[in-house]
Amino acid sequence: MGVGNYTEDDVRECSRAFTGWTIGNTEYMTLKAARDSVWPYGRLSYHFEYKADDHDNGEKEFLGRKGNFNGEDIVDIICEQPATAEFLSRHIYSFFVADEPPVPEWPYKPPRDPKAIAALANVYFESNYSIKAMLRFLFKSDFFKSDEARFQRIKGPAELIASVMRLTEEFGKPDISMNPMSQQAQFMGQHLLSPPSVEGWHWGTEWIDSGALVERVNFASEHFGNLDNPGVQSLVNRILDAGDDIAPETVVDNALVELAITEISDNSRDALIEFATKQSEIATADQTPRERVVNILKLAGATPEFQRA
Repeated sequence: MGVGNYTEDDVRECSRAFTGWTIGNTEYMTLKAARDSVWPYGRLSYHFEYKADDHDNGEKEFLGRKGNFNGEDIVDIICEQPATAEFLSRHIYSFFVADEPPVPEWPYKPPRDPKAIAALANVYFESNYSIKAMLRFLFKSDFFKSDEARFQRIKGPAELIASVMRLTEEFGKPDISMNPMSQQAQFMGQHLLSPPSVEGWHWGTEWIDSGALVERVNFASEHFGNLDNPGVQSLVNRILDAGDDIAPETVVDNALVELAITEISDNSRDALIEFATKQSEIATADQTPRERVVNILKLAGATPEFQRA
């Protein structure tokens, strides 16, 4: 719902309604195994358990409503609030369309596109609070497909790492060897599964500072620069599909296509072409055409355009 749309009393009354809700541990006691459900294929799955003897059956007052509420009742009341519709709509818009200001600023800063937020909120109520319907509407909307919405989001650390990993194809499935990726995200400012508050992380330009930007650029450069990665080999093969002696401009344009950089500033493209041209001019037997392409991929991963989604 967002700060300012509920009181501390509402929080306390809400907590009373959720008494008795807990995580079941029957499976744990049976298997005598440690929980590891952070992994998608863990030995155990958390499951819900309701303990009626631990539930507070007294009258509660929540958001102006009174009754012997349980957890389902609280969820229903929250869903009915206009603040919930706007809060969800703004989150969805920020995740899929363009960066909004961080959540703490929402009470003081209007939405980037008020008409889009109002339209999403309207769908929320018309569809009986269906997130699926909201997403269907958003993906078909003009504001989602407009040119103004292109590259208006800065990738969060997890998004940046995932986008690089998908291109380099270093992991085919979840594997414990990807643990260092979590630490890389932390270096970029996002401690996975441990947000700084219940609001989550601040996003947008707050992902970019002098230290985090260096980590982001170095990460992309390191992984795009490793020809042992199967995905990098595939990228290079496609870029050089026309032969080893293709023009620097063509190499750059092919590399941009492979990295899904469909729009790029003249400054960034010119810098890449200048770099590719100099590489060709000073080419030696110690540097193969494939290695020169890898260097271009490394530099393209450092462009502002690759840092955006």
